[in-house]
Amino acid sequence: MKLISQASQRIAERLTWCTASRDQAGITKDLAEGKDISEVYGLGEAGLFDEFFCFLEELGIMNLFMGLDPGRTERASNIKFPAVILIYLMRIVAGLAFFWHVDPVILHSQPLMRLVGFNGRQVREGTCARGRKTPAPQTQNDSAQTLDDSQPSTIRGPFCPDSLAAYIQAIAASALERLFNGMVTILAAHSYFPKKIHALLDSSEIQSTELCEGCGRVTKEKAPPLRRRKKRIRKVLETVFGFKIWAVWDPTSRLPLALRFATIETSDVDLAREVVQQAVTNLGDHARIVSLAVDRGFMDGTFLWWLHDTMHITFYIPAKTNMHVYIDALALADKGTREIRDESRSVGSGKNKTSVVDHWDVVGIDSLTSAGFYGEFGSGSHENRKDFVANSINAVVVLDDPYKRNNPNSDTLVILTNAPVDSPIKVYDSYDARSEIENGLFREAKQAWFIQRPARNNADAFRSHVYLTLVMMALTAAFQTWMDRQDKLAEKGQETGIRKFRQKVRQENGNKLIIFDEDRYAIFDAYEVFILCGTNVRKPTGVPAVISKTDILLKYGALLE
Repeated sequence: MKLISQASQRIAERLTWCTASRDQAGITKDLAEGKDISEVYGLGEAGLFDEFFCFLEELGIMNLFMGLDPGRTERASNIKFPAVILIYLMRIVAGLAFFWHVDPVILHSQPLMRLVGFNGRQVREGTCARGRKTPAPQTQNDSAQTLDDSQPSTIRGPFCPDSLAAYIQAIAASALERLFNGMVTILAAHSYFPKKIHALLDSSEIQSTELCEGCGRVTKEKAPPLRRRKKRIRKVLETVFGFKIWAVWDPTSRLPLALRFATIETSDVDLAREVVQQAVTNLGDHARIVSLAVDRGFMDGTFLWWLHDTMHITFYIPAKTNMHVYIDALALADKGTREIRDESRSVGSGKNKTSVVDHWDVVGIDSLTSAGFYGEFGSGSHENRKDFVANSINAVVVLDDPYKRNNPNSDTLVILTNAPVDSPIKVYDSYDARSEIENGLFREAKQAWFIQRPARNNADAFRSHVYLTLVMMALTAAFQTWMDRQDKLAEKGQETGIRKFRQKVRQENGNKLIIFDEDRYAIFDAYEVFILCGTNVRKPTGVPAVISKTDILLKYGALLE
């Protein structure tokens, strides 16, 4: 039951009430003190999904999902692919840590299964006789009992999770790419991206086990835990297995622009140009990438020159410490354009609240000619020719910043760029935004959306799960924007159809309630609200029990023991 409850709350938070902040203890205390509240809704995930599917239909994205059908079987079946893909999307939005949780949470849910087209009998008894077991006969009369006479003691679900996994695994890689690229194109056409995009490019490992069929492997250096270093071992070799993804991401809309998938040993630069070109194609004439911040793993002269000369995109990338241009930039730091910035910020809260001043000291240096690799032909013997002239590149040397203060022994950061450096702080901020893709996309995908937990342990299942997870992360973010737009249209008196779906959500009569007080919300079991409001509930969980107001206040931290 705890798993189902967590999934219900996650669905609500991701699809609707994302703009409010959760204050469980505060609202619990307010209810106990008899204060007025603004709104109360039933926590009905079926109604929320209905509204979300309406959004997909309106934008034409639902048709893209239907194009994923792998046609894996030619024989007649009661299970159609539209139902399969919708169930898997529900699994992703519900944030189920393990695929097999889909059985008790989603496949056994009458409202959700009715939403995708199954009737009550199919949810209770399944869509075929496969998998049913007749109890072992105890008497002669019992032995005559037929299969049709035996009834399942619990909800069986319309079909088994293994069939769902087989469908998802069978989706072709080309179909997944069409889905992703088509989604970005549609969102761009509906103005979900800014006209000028300051994009971020990065790659991330999707790790698997050694037993994963079709995975790659790579051995790399890794710093051991502090307790094992003992001032002697600085780094150890580690072999990891799995895959790697490349993503171009817009931090403003928090939407991806392009995606690539390969085995883990593939170098970052191998697919860099391809994924950027795909992002530009997906945006079309609706938006334009004006800058791109990348990590030093994408340091490749031909790629950077292609961004500058062909794509006309401004780039920001940190130089490696063994490069001539890095050494020259440090040597010329005293002669560049220097800019200093100080900003104060608050740390802690209450009695422990203090003010800290962050300090930045950066220097801009233009027209460096020691980056011989920066050109059409990259690095090579042609750099040694007498008539070779290197293309000039600009640099920003970071003499001091908050990271340097906390890590005084770290190497000085030098940012290479083709942008003007007369305002080096602006260049620094443009590169510093690169960390947002690590935290806002990759870490979120791994920790909250479980992108490394596919339906099966093979390359095809990993690919399908990665693409579908990132698609759903993008669509839920776009859905929130769409909801805001619908509300604004409704305020102007335009009929949007959203009111009908909102009524569905309010009419959901589940076991949980979500209570709003302006920009705060809290989620309770229905009986808890009655008890907090002063009504005694003799059977709060269906059996006689004594639960007091104090018990609930302690449970949610509104009262200390």
